[in-house]
Amino acid sequence: MRSVVLQSIEVPDEEQMARRLTAQLGDRLPAGSVVTPWKRGADYAALRVRSAETRLVLRVPLRELAPSAYDGTVDFGAVLEREVTAHRVLADAGVPMARLLDWHRAQDTDQHSWMLVEEVAHDSVTELGDQELAELGTALARIHHVTLADDVLGTECSAGSMADRLALRVGALADRVSVPGHHELIEAARAVLKSRDGSNRLLHMDLRPDNLCFRAGTLVAVLDLSNCTTGDVGAELGRMHAYGVLDGPLVDAYVAGGHELPDAAVIAAYATDTFALLGLLGTDEFADQELVNRGVDGLAWCREVLRA
Repeated sequence: MRSVVLQSIEVPDEEQMARRLTAQLGDRLPAGSVVTPWKRGADYAALRVRSAETRLVLRVPLRELAPSAYDGTVDFGAVLEREVTAHRVLADAGVPMARLLDWHRAQDTDQHSWMLVEEVAHDSVTELGDQELAELGTALARIHHVTLADDVLGTECSAGSMADRLALRVGALADRVSVPGHHELIEAARAVLKSRDGSNRLLHMDLRPDNLCFRAGTLVAVLDLSNCTTGDVGAELGRMHAYGVLDGPLVDAYVAGGHELPDAAVIAAYATDTFALLGLLGTDEFADQELVNRGVDGLAWCREVLRA
């Protein structure tokens, strides 16, 4: 990756962002393209690009640099560059992806980093039924069969890295709200992770309904590759438990794809990180008490499993 030093630009509104991107991309867009706001999340905006013949989507970080109370300063230009690599690896593994057409990492303070992909027609799905879960389990099995060198997507979800991160996140949440027995929980989770190997399997780490496109029950695209990295498959499975999608049909398809599910203690140890993250999102990002409660209740479940 290139070494780029940038100051974060201010977060623009969607209309301003669309105007900036139209000017910045120029003839890299199809002739006659109109760029309009579409969706906006915590860190990225999605802009629609329409011309007479094309339906495209621009994925754009809201800021190039963003501070986080629990993850340090995030360079979203670097994250987007890593997403491009992850997109290629996932497509090569047979995972359904929106076709990547072009991308750019900002080099100046008045630019945005961006990724241009084809828009994928899909159904509106907010909860996964049995067919969707089975499709996701099959895709997950393909993802977890891929092994990568350390320098391709990093090793942010190795057992050692996750042990350090969960301690930081659980501790940070306990500084904000009551997390009963959090010291015991951290030590129990770290003890389990010490027994895990140094596997460098490809992980998506954000496989929830918002990032999945289904059409008539078939998975047609996996989105949002910003968390893609390598590490222990238990890290992803623990996160999927926290998301509430590690369910029967998904597990059956995952096992049929050539994998074994780790035991409950491993799932709970890794889920500790995600439940703490959910709580921190509730306290620091969204002022959402429901998210805080979900995180704290999830950590209580992890503690009980790890004490068994």
